[in-house]
Amino acid sequence: MNLLYVAFIRENSVYKGVFKKVISQCIAFKKEFENVYLYISRNDEAVLYKVEKGNIEEIKIFKYNIFSAFKEESKITDIKTFLRYNAFLKYLNEIIRLHKIHILYVRKLLPTKRLMTILKNNRLIKVIEYPTYPYEGEYKSIRSKIKQFIFENNNSKKIEGLVNLVVAISAEKNLKVGKKFILINNGIQVDSVKVKKQDKKNYVNLLSIANVALWHGYDRIIKGLHEYYKNNPEKEIYYHFVGEGPELTNLKKLTKELSLEKYVIFHGTKTGEDLDKVVDECDIAFGSLGNHRKGLYADSALKNREYCARGIPFVIASEDQDFPESFPFVFRVPPDESPIDIDKVIQWYENLSMKHPDFSAQMRKYAEENLSWDAKMRPVINRINSIAELENVKSYIQSVER
Repeated sequence: MNLLYVAFIRENSVYKGVFKKVISQCIAFKKEFENVYLYISRNDEAVLYKVEKGNIEEIKIFKYNIFSAFKEESKITDIKTFLRYNAFLKYLNEIIRLHKIHILYVRKLLPTKRLMTILKNNRLIKVIEYPTYPYEGEYKSIRSKIKQFIFENNNSKKIEGLVNLVVAISAEKNLKVGKKFILINNGIQVDSVKVKKQDKKNYVNLLSIANVALWHGYDRIIKGLHEYYKNNPEKEIYYHFVGEGPELTNLKKLTKELSLEKYVIFHGTKTGEDLDKVVDECDIAFGSLGNHRKGLYADSALKNREYCARGIPFVIASEDQDFPESFPFVFRVPPDESPIDIDKVIQWYENLSMKHPDFSAQMRKYAEENLSWDAKMRPVINRINSIAELENVKSYIQSVER
């Protein structure tokens, strides 16, 4: 069978992690299905890729030719985006026909009439993915809530009625969902992540990597370091911050106010080998520590999974279903505003190093077996194959080919 993955995301946007995730899902699909295609957006054009040999190859560009002279000003951005979206959908039927698509996998799209018309094609197995579920919490502003009321409330149930399967990526446990739903967690492309080097030194380096926002809660680390150094400790602890983001100015200001410039190092954005070098020098990483600030107490962050694949023990403040209490390489702190207790974190790390001297290798093995997109998408692929058998899709394909 041939599969088309449709995602109205811009590959050249700041959200590179989302694009990377989508490619990883497509590569996982390619291991099962004969031909896999990815259709996404750019600035004023859409692009169709074909998945080949663990990567993607561009095969066609579709020009929008709309509002190209408009400046990206706030008053017209919504209009331009909507027109771009309609143009994006316009080419879908052509792609489905030309490339003999049997499975249409749609990453949550605005449920317009044009999309619903496409989803009424009964010769397709249709799957819709909600990359965050429940998704209501994503709508914060008045404008976005109005959009949700107009489009989501009226049409989402209709969309779910037209598809064969709903894939919901959720960090929450015990969600009540319909029979068409399948719940999964985020995964990563494990083989694209380098395992860190392990070495012993007489100081400890803490690490965070993020496009930092208030809900990352990294001010808790800086405040924790302030409390730690009040007691004139023997062991020096350094905090390495990698990334940019809207909260960066406040973190730098807090560091200066607490006179911690010697111990808090801001690296800016790092990628590739430059990022690997920083990780190699660090001992303990931090996931999100402030999800409670936006009312969330569960997490499915890609960063946690990357830390595990790299083999660096990490600290979190939210539940993560992929890392149970029995998983020894994660340290949990309270989901509140208290400064991080650095002494407790260091004690945990030193005990861990004694009990599991090869912890990096153990973490990597766990990631390969449990956190890869191959593992995460397997239940989805199995359901798609079951639907194909039930709907006699494979028999239909064979008869057409004959």
